[in-house]
Amino acid sequence: MGRTICAMLLIISISACAEKKVPVMRRAEIRKLQGDVIEIVPTAGQFPYCLVFTTASNGVTRQLTITPWNKSVRCESGVPIGKTSYRIPVEEGPVKVHIFFSDQPLDATWVAIQIADSVGTPDFKPMNLRLPGRVASQTLDFAPSVEPAPTVGTLVDGDRDSRNHQIDADGGRTKPAL
Repeated sequence: MGRTICAMLLIISISACAEKKVPVMRRAEIRKLQGDVIEIVPTAGQFPYCLVFTTASNGVTRQLTITPWNKSVRCESGVPIGKTSYRIPVEEGPVKVHIFFSDQPLDATWVAIQIADSVGTPDFKPMNLRLPGRVASQTLDFAPSVEPAPTVGTLVDGDRDSRNHQIDADGGRTKPAL
């Protein structure tokens, strides 16, 4: 009887100590268009308004979603935030992209002040900011890079070379439609 109880306690303690990974809900994703150009696309089920800020390791904070009223922008799932792309300066190095989804438009100035005051502190977490209404946030990492500029006159379509096309004096262009 004593062995059975000890065995049961051992099994319970082992199963209780096993690490359980909680799945991380992705609220948005970063789509890299070029080395330093991105789109931020919300996933389904997010609040309808959003603000996006970046913070670099050198302390620079940038607001990406700027409107004339300096409020949150409307966000739709699957559509890039602001329906635009954003350039992240390479010279600032890797950045943290802070995305705030809310049920009401937020004052971007108030959020920016709080981020500037808090970023760089060891306990900085976007959810610790004092924001009205219901707010969900996500922080994503992005490291901009420099892509080499395309060289004029290089072959773009590798399959053309294997077909042994004869290039005419007009460079292989077709005649324009009249």
